[in-house]
Amino acid sequence: MTRERMRAARFLGAGEIALEDVRVPHPGPGDVLLRVDACALCGTDAHAYRDGGDVIPGHEIAGTVVELGEGVGTPPIGAFGAVYLVEFCRSCYACRHGWTNMCTQRKGMYGFTAPGGFAEYVAVRAGCFLAVDRSIAPGAATSVLDLFGTTAHAFRRAGGSPSVVAVMGCGPIGLGAIAVARALGAEVVYGLDVVPYRLDLARRLGARPIDARKGDVVQRLLEMEPDGCDVVIDAAGRTDAQRQAIDVAAPGGRIVIVAHNDEPLEVSTHRDLIAGERSLIGSEYFPIGEFEEVHRLVAEGFLDPRPIQTHHFPLEGFGEACRTFWSGETGKVVVLPQDAPSRSPA
Repeated sequence: MTRERMRAARFLGAGEIALEDVRVPHPGPGDVLLRVDACALCGTDAHAYRDGGDVIPGHEIAGTVVELGEGVGTPPIGAFGAVYLVEFCRSCYACRHGWTNMCTQRKGMYGFTAPGGFAEYVAVRAGCFLAVDRSIAPGAATSVLDLFGTTAHAFRRAGGSPSVVAVMGCGPIGLGAIAVARALGAEVVYGLDVVPYRLDLARRLGARPIDARKGDVVQRLLEMEPDGCDVVIDAAGRTDAQRQAIDVAAPGGRIVIVAHNDEPLEVSTHRDLIAGERSLIGSEYFPIGEFEEVHRLVAEGFLDPRPIQTHHFPLEGFGEACRTFWSGETGKVVVLPQDAPSRSPA
């Protein structure tokens, strides 16, 4: 690796973006240096987009190993893969039980507290590199992380095979949940949102779209499913949607909260949980041990990210990528740092 400078994006706050010329990071002991081939935008990037960030953003990274730090034997130079978000410690209670997503002594989170992938290169821990089959395109490789890794874990948290599923919110995570539910054999999947563009994407993925702007959502869904839904995924991150998720759950149903929301949710332990034996479950990212199964499903075509990844931009178009993404008129937006500056969004 002889190149010394690279382009990297920064969130300055209030929706302002900077594309800076910075030094290529040097991989320290135990690190690998990746050429970033793709990095996807996520709804959680909105905080830094609004308030500004201290590090290069981007946590849904796919790339190629171009340099090894001291002590690294694998992966080899030239390996292609994705980056696990959490630099986990391996020794805390969560890590000892395989719950690396909940590491209590995490050393960093790429794109949040450590430099991320909206740049031409990124240095990551070798243990956070997840090898991906070369048959999977770079943009599609990012789907093994948040898009399908996170949503597949949510269904594992729900337990069992879903039959009737409702997905609250049809942003990228909600659309990923619809695709996973279909892959798991769900008989019926409902997708609820307020954006017509995303409701149409949900329909194309095989869901029955419900426009949450029209009428009483709970009443309308229960008219179609009088017994309720056995699994409800909240991908909206809104208190009203979480309340609706509880109200449409069947007796014995599982409500899995995936989207982040700091607002309080009022729950009646007797009416909402005990009487109907419903389970209200939190789900955070995915343990690294679940990666191989999601990778297999993508590699073998059971999960296809292409209908969900609706827009692609070069790194020079990062500002436009962000504005387009937060307009709500997209599925997943992918940035391709190695593309020529003249490339148009697809």
